Parts: sequence; structure tokens; C-alpha cells
Amino acid sequence: MTIIGSAIRNDLDVHAYLEDVLRRALAGETDWASLAPHVWKADHHEAIRVYRKDERRQAADRKRVRRASRRKSRK
Repeated sequence: MTIIGSAIRNDLDVHAYLEDVLRRALAGETDWASLAPHVWKADHHEAIRVYRKDERRQAADRKRVRRASRRKSRK
């Protein structure tokens, strides 16, 4: 998985995460564990994309409704 993919999967603002991680890496940061997306997210609440959770929930609901209607039409 790429660094961008990890940020997306952790619902982070990709630009903010990548900018901070690269800046800290270029500055000589050696604590790589603190730069992991799930750890970084705990310290940077402003960079969490809350709307992504809502989008996933809505997509799952739509999928559930479509499946139920297909099952109903088969009976």
C-alpha cells in the first residue's frame, strides 16, 4: 500500500498528511512509528475527513437496499 493509499484508507486529508510527513522526514525525523497514518491521525484531528465515513455508510445502505429489492423481485 502506498503512503497516499494509507492516508485515504485512514480518512485523512491526503495533502495535509503527505505535507507533514515529508516535511518531518526531510527535517530528520527518525521516529517512523509516529508518522504512521493511524498514529498521526490521533494528533491531527483537523485533518480527518469525517464526510468519508458518511459516504461509505450511505453507499453501504444503497447496496443493502438494492440487494433486498433484487431478492424480493426473485421471489
